Amino acid sequence: MSHSDENYETPQIDDEGLNWGMHALQWKGYNHIEDNPWLGTFDADLASTLNPPALWSGLNGPTPTYRHVSCYGEEELDIEQASSGIFNTGGHPTDPTGTWNCVEESDPFSAAVLGAMNMFHWNTPTYVDSKYRSPDCPGPGCCFDGDCFSAVVMKKVTLCAEGSEPPHIACNWIENSEEVGSCESTLVLESISAGLFGGGYWEDDTVFGPDNIQNWETYYLAALRMNGPANESYDTNQLVFDPPAGTDIAALQAGAHLTASSVLHPSELARMIESNRDSTTANQEGSMRGGASRGGKK
Repeated sequence: MSHSDENYETPQIDDEGLNWGMHALQWKGYNHIEDNPWLGTFDADLASTLNPPALWSGLNGPTPTYRHVSCYGEEELDIEQASSGIFNTGGHPTDPTGTWNCVEESDPFSAAVLGAMNMFHWNTPTYVDSKYRSPDCPGPGCCFDGDCFSAVVMKKVTLCAEGSEPPHIACNWIENSEEVGSCESTLVLESISAGLFGGGYWEDDTVFGPDNIQNWETYYLAALRMNGPANESYDTNQLVFDPPAGTDIAALQAGAHLTASSVLHPSELARMIESNRDSTTANQEGSMRGGASRGGKK
């Protein structure tokens, strides 16, 4: 069976001191400088003094929630406006292209596909809560050792489509397609490279790597069920990303849902692989028995 892998990714930023809001601003600063060589600047020191959203940003909203990445946090990213002076072009304050948006999503695979679509169209990272705590990490202090995290930024999503077409073609992600997101083949979510926010910030290609991709669903759902000191439960996680102004966010998310409906669940994929392995082994054993029988005749 032929297949096509595709990596959807965004520029890498690695700084141990970043919270998710500062990471978002620094990513935008990176792109602003790249888009305006010699003229574009980003004042990280000034940005950090303006209190970009951090862990538990949902507690600052009018209806407080124990969310780290939150729609209220997305509103707090408005500090990037030209009047803040964070971004400059040729010495003049500016507000770079793009506008932060937030959607609510209960399905981890739709969230992963949405992250891939954001990278494919606009090269924007996607931020969302994802909860992991090592059994060896009993208290909050151990999070500084990398034994727990509460939110992630999707930096590379690898999808595999059955057939010769890459997923963005097989699933009609191109604008003006009649059915954006509808797939002509089955997909597999192979891996997600992520930045992790806990006691600090670090990047890891293995937490949701090919051998651990089932963790994506597990930790995504854990964030729904175990937020806050009393393990408050929510129906959705909130995703923050930076598409161009005027983007039809509802249509984008609907397309992600369509594509996600064609993604094989990791457990289903594992069963298929095991079934094929058993079938191959049985055929090989049958061939060996047949060969031995024929060879025994004189």
